[in-house]
Amino acid sequence: MPAAVAVYERLRAHHSTSGLGDADDYLFLPEPRDRTKALEQLGWQFKYLQSVVGLTGRATVGEAENDGSSPTRTLYSLRHTAITLRLLYGGHIDLLTLARNARTSVEMVERFYASQLTAEMNVGLLHGRRTR
Repeated sequence: MPAAVAVYERLRAHHSTSGLGDADDYLFLPEPRDRTKALEQLGWQFKYLQSVVGLTGRATVGEAENDGSSPTRTLYSLRHTAITLRLLYGGHIDLLTLARNARTSVEMVERFYASQLTAEMNVGLLHGRRTR
């Protein structure tokens, strides 16, 4: 993910101006030492972003429960999305490499992520690799 490297480097450079760019410092919200509070802040930002783009089905971010018109999305949902998209569009990546990068097992990738895919979903990759 070459684009992620540039973002990482910019964030580290930005944090270093306030003395927080060391290897042991957190990349996102490095100021709060209470990581539970930092995770809560990220969660609220994620909920706000969802409301701005219309993904929650809620009138306001502050409501406690979803009204049922759309599935509840959490920060953890991004993990599922990332792994599924990597399965669909990852080219030559094998399940073992994907599982190790996601710090899970091949069995979990097959059970929870690959099970949602059909053979037709990435048929374009198969056809795109044919030679004449």
